[in-house]
Amino acid sequence: MPKSKKKDTPQKSRPKELSPLTAQYEDEQETLTPHNKNVESSNKKKRQTKSEKKASKRARAEEEDDAEERRLTSILFGGGGGFDVNEKEDAVSEEEEEEEYDSEEQDEIEQGRLPLPSPANTIPEDLFEIDRTGEEDDDEEEDETDEHSQQAEDSSSEDDEEESEEEQEDRSSKSTGAAWVDEDDVDVSVNLMATNRLRKLRKSKHEKGATELEGSEFEQRLRTRFEHTTSATARTDWATVPEEPRKKDHDDDDDDFEDDDNLLGSSTASLLATSHKHSLPPQILNVVRCQDANRSDPNKSVVQAVNFHPASDPDRPLMLTAGMDKTLRFFLVDGEKNQKIHGIHFPKLPIHSASFMGSTGNVVVSGRRPFFYMYDATAGKLDMVPRISGREEKSLEKHVVSPDGRTIAFLANDGYISLVNAHNKHWIADLKMNGSVRAVTFTPDGDYILGSGSDGDVYRWDLRSRKCVERFSNEDGTITSSMSASSRHLAVGSESGVVNLYSDRMVNASWNSSSLQQQHRKTPIKSIMNLATSADLVRYNHDGQILAMSSRREKDSMKLLHVPTSTVFSNWPTSKTPLSYVWSMDFSPESRFLAIGNDNGKCLLYKLLHYHDD
Repeated sequence: MPKSKKKDTPQKSRPKELSPLTAQYEDEQETLTPHNKNVESSNKKKRQTKSEKKASKRARAEEEDDAEERRLTSILFGGGGGFDVNEKEDAVSEEEEEEEYDSEEQDEIEQGRLPLPSPANTIPEDLFEIDRTGEEDDDEEEDETDEHSQQAEDSSSEDDEEESEEEQEDRSSKSTGAAWVDEDDVDVSVNLMATNRLRKLRKSKHEKGATELEGSEFEQRLRTRFEHTTSATARTDWATVPEEPRKKDHDDDDDDFEDDDNLLGSSTASLLATSHKHSLPPQILNVVRCQDANRSDPNKSVVQAVNFHPASDPDRPLMLTAGMDKTLRFFLVDGEKNQKIHGIHFPKLPIHSASFMGSTGNVVVSGRRPFFYMYDATAGKLDMVPRISGREEKSLEKHVVSPDGRTIAFLANDGYISLVNAHNKHWIADLKMNGSVRAVTFTPDGDYILGSGSDGDVYRWDLRSRKCVERFSNEDGTITSSMSASSRHLAVGSESGVVNLYSDRMVNASWNSSSLQQQHRKTPIKSIMNLATSADLVRYNHDGQILAMSSRREKDSMKLLHVPTSTVFSNWPTSKTPLSYVWSMDFSPESRFLAIGNDNGKCLLYKLLHYHDD
């Protein structure tokens, strides 16, 4: 058969495609129709308007930067600048800029230049917010003391004028001046009514006529503010210049011999009287209720955590409160004003535990989340630790800090206690026990850590070797709910309400691994059965003479124990004491105050008069 000839069919032209890399047509550019021409011209106009808008925004940003640089230069190097609080803002509002940005972004998405929005591209929320509630209320209370303080200043100035010239010369020779003084600071003027932060520098709320301050006065008020707030979180005694030793004369040698004779001649009765002065009498406890510690800014939920700074002033200690309202608050407690210093709101973290890191100004905050926060109260720096490396924990709601502030112990799952270095925030080690962990505490010297839980056994680990050196069974036998250790005793609370007091001396310090597999018995010194429900909180004071015990399951359920005699104080607290449900408590340095957080968002404050008299 003859082959059939193929019909000559016109070949279809390949559609013109736009190269994604070069943005040019691969073949020759096709002819534009009128419709395409109109689209092309409209696109050009859009691009021109967008470029003009971007150029105007860039010009405004450059002008703002130049103005800010000129203002800072005038402040630092003089020139009559100062703080210009009446600076005009841009003509374009933030809403218009956001709309322009959104329209530009949408056009770029339609043209394929930007990817579609996804959860990975979304901007995360802020980690924290500054909470300033209650800080402005302190100005009203300061009005009452303005006249008294002014009179005191006048009287002190008169006394200073009466000093002799020799004393002034001695004092000036000992004091050290500033390392550097800027003469241009005198020309700077600051308006205290410009912002809320500067209003705190006023001496009273009605100080409106003298809001313009010179540089020297502004610096003095900043120093005073620092001494009352930030310096409370960190010790600055290392910067104090030590006094020079007084030169001894021949007369001083004679005085030394007399002092030695007096010391040798002191009787034993005087020494006993001194020791008896510091001993706490049993049965009756002298307690006076003060203004609530968080009166200026109460919690909006249960007060989960109350903690005093261990290195703060005993008369005016620094205290923190935290709870389920996601806010960490700092107060300067004096029993009267209890001024709020600072506050931080954590939008993503309902706080269950918050503690100071020893004598430093750092605070660790945790909750039912796999992450926790480290806040430097001195520098105002906040760090979030996403998780503990090596462990998959869904909740870090309970933690305990060592007395030196170097180690954080988190109560983990499956009977583990995870130790974290507070400096570099890295995992150190895991301590394992049988059953689940319910209570953990450090010894006051920081050498040992004790833990207990669902099996009712008490474990003691040496932090230097991280080995278990002691294990004994609690006398009660039920699940352990709380623990606290002093220099002499160990208190173990159980869910049955029984609190056992043990001697802190180990049963056998030469244990081996085989002996740890057995349950050893340790007889308690005293078993306190004054709580009808679970002993959720037990806490020793600084000298170990008072043991506070409370339960969260019963209203007004709290008792104080006189440890030397193992008897409960009969006069306080009583059934009429308005404690409500106690959720947290802590003793201040030197036990001059006792703070109690309840379910109403209040932090009750009580003054222990015995330690104030000392």
